[in-house]
Amino acid sequence: MFVDIVFPKGNEKEFIEKARVLGSSGIIFLYEKDDKKIFEKVKKLNPKNFKVYTGIVGKISKKYDHVFSKGSRQDFENKNVDIVFDLEKNPRKDSFHFRSSGLNQVLCSLAKENKIFVGFSFNSVLKAKDKGLVLGRMVQNVSLCKKYKVKMILASFASKPSELRYWKDLVSFGVTIGMNPEEAKVAVMNRKV
Repeated sequence: MFVDIVFPKGNEKEFIEKARVLGSSGIIFLYEKDDKKIFEKVKKLNPKNFKVYTGIVGKISKKYDHVFSKGSRQDFENKNVDIVFDLEKNPRKDSFHFRSSGLNQVLCSLAKENKIFVGFSFNSVLKAKDKGLVLGRMVQNVSLCKKYKVKMILASFASKPSELRYWKDLVSFGVTIGMNPEEAKVAVMNRKV
């Protein structure tokens, strides 16, 4: 069961249509601010044989299906956070000896303890000015997640329907950033839904 994660901007129906064409069985609409009108509109969307979920970034709210975060230490300590993503967008420059990837062994231990998934966004690479830097940081984060047995999620995190990807493309992306094929498939298919 492949459920993609996206950032809609009033184009939820287009996302659903494109996701169905690409073989998704569901979609998580992720919002950065809590808007009651949009939330009610999305909850009414109920296409046949397709699941629609909601998520909020950076705010703890029980009415949303999932709580996402961009990864501060407090978020890793919070048991209400489901998925932390975009860790690679850390503004600090990489050192000569290590990458500032936004993840370390302490945060991995907290993520495992609190059952928090670490998300990898294909869109982060797609839109990055320095793709090599972002990919290198992702490789390091995958290595840390594997070492400390933190569950991972791969998704498109698209902001437009044209940025959605077929699930097998995301599996290939996972292999590129250091997962073995089985781990990548689990990261794409094994959703916290």
